[in-house]
Amino acid sequence: MANPGETVPKSRLERRKLRTRRAILEAAAKLFREKGFGKTSIIEIADLADVGVGTLYGYFRSKHELLQEVLRTHALEARERYRAAVDRTTPAVERVVRTLDEVARYMHENRVLLASAFREDGGERGERHAQAVNPADWLFDALCEDMRRGIEKGELRKVPVEITALTLLTAYTSAALGLGVWRDRDREATLRELDEMTRALLSA
Repeated sequence: MANPGETVPKSRLERRKLRTRRAILEAAAKLFREKGFGKTSIIEIADLADVGVGTLYGYFRSKHELLQEVLRTHALEARERYRAAVDRTTPAVERVVRTLDEVARYMHENRVLLASAFREDGGERGERHAQAVNPADWLFDALCEDMRRGIEKGELRKVPVEITALTLLTAYTSAALGLGVWRDRDREATLRELDEMTRALLSA
C-alpha cells in the first residue's frame, strides 16, 4: 500500500525501489528516535534497512535530508488520518477537536525528531526547517475553514477565528510536548480536558 503522497509504481523495478526507500525511511525513523539524530550513523541506517551505504546515498543525499523526509512522511500521514476521521456529516465542533487532536498526536510522536531538525540547523533557520515538515500549517488552514463554516451554519459560537485557532493550537501543542505549565500533568488526561474545553468554548 502506498504511503501518503506516493504514486503507485507500475513496474517491478519501481516497486522494488519504493520498498527500498520505505525500508531506509523506517530504519532512519527508528534509529533517530532510539539513539538520537546526532548519534545515529548512515552506516547504522543502511545496516538496519539491509542496503549498502552507496544504495542509501542513491536515495538520500545526507542524513539531514533523511530526517526531513521522515518528518514530511509523518506529516502527510497526520493529514490523511484527519481526512479519514471526518466527512461532511461530522459536526463542526467535532471536526475542530479532531484537527487539534491530530496536531497534538503528531507533535508528541515526533517530538524527538522535530527537536533534532531544530538543533541541527540551529536558530531561525532550524525553526523554518522544523516548520516546513510540521502539519500544523496545513491543519491550521483546515481548522480555520471548519470554524468559519461552523459559525456560518450556527453550529459554533461567533469567535475571532484565527486568534482562537492559534490559541487552541498553542495549548494542544504545548500540552502534547509537556512544555511549561503542562510539564507535570498527565498528557492523555490533559488532552481529554482540552477537548472538553474546546467543545464548551465553541459550541453554539
